[in-house]
Amino acid sequence: MDENEKGLMVLGELPESCISLILGLTTPGDVCRLSAVSQTFRLAGNSDSVWEKMLPVQYRHLLARLDSPLHFSSKRELYFALCHPNLIDGRTKKFWIERATGKLCFILSPRDLHITWGDDTRYWHWISRDDSSFKEIAELVTVCWLEVQGQFDCKLLTPGTAYTISYRLKLNQSRRGINRNFGHRAMIPHLSRPYGWNHKPVKFSVTTAGVEQQIYALYLNDTDKPVENDGYQMTPLRHVEEGWMEFDAGRFVVEEEGDNPGEIEFCMREWEGGNWKGGLLLDGVKIQPTSSFKE
Repeated sequence: MDENEKGLMVLGELPESCISLILGLTTPGDVCRLSAVSQTFRLAGNSDSVWEKMLPVQYRHLLARLDSPLHFSSKRELYFALCHPNLIDGRTKKFWIERATGKLCFILSPRDLHITWGDDTRYWHWISRDDSSFKEIAELVTVCWLEVQGQFDCKLLTPGTAYTISYRLKLNQSRRGINRNFGHRAMIPHLSRPYGWNHKPVKFSVTTAGVEQQIYALYLNDTDKPVENDGYQMTPLRHVEEGWMEFDAGRFVVEEEGDNPGEIEFCMREWEGGNWKGGLLLDGVKIQPTSSFKE
């Protein structure tokens, strides 16, 4: 018998209430692993007092904003229910918690963002897709001035955590070509393939406390094309399911206490040169702990 097993045996002889206090100082992953040690650990690990400490401090506030109520019989059951995305705020946002850490994550729908000309059907369409995060997403028909902005209150995020904001996008390859008259005797094609993304890179940025952080940039149609000549760093990106890509706009830190960034602002834009562009799908904006991504 090694020293670790001896230590667990000694702990197992403690009252269940003491073990609950100890487990409450660990992580959700630790609680699940230690619950397999003995019946005493399992009973302590299932207690509401332990899982209350695992839940984010904002959980009651977020439960009040759910579009559909959750039904649960224990705090442990609630914790794992919150590990799956839940719609809030009139189905314009989803939130969930990381299973291993309990840290909060969000995705904002396109309806929760400010899209320049987003309500003008000459430029943007609102559509439904089976592979999207929300029932309704935004499809760019054509614009010369691309701008998608948003804000978020950092009080809803986990203190002491570094976060990354990313735009979830896809270049549309599926629609059949059509022509639309956009006035001034100009016929702008809505092509079956994306167009106009090779003139200038798209810029991504995050602003905290009125100070703009590093601006990233990328050519959406050629993600390997250098942008250094334009004075920018390359936008980090990830290929995810169903052909969607997540383009990082920036990172920030939610402090443990004090110096909270408050409301953050983020933006995706491309308006230089007046070039028309189209064939882009916008699924939303994700806000996740930076530690979620493998560097």
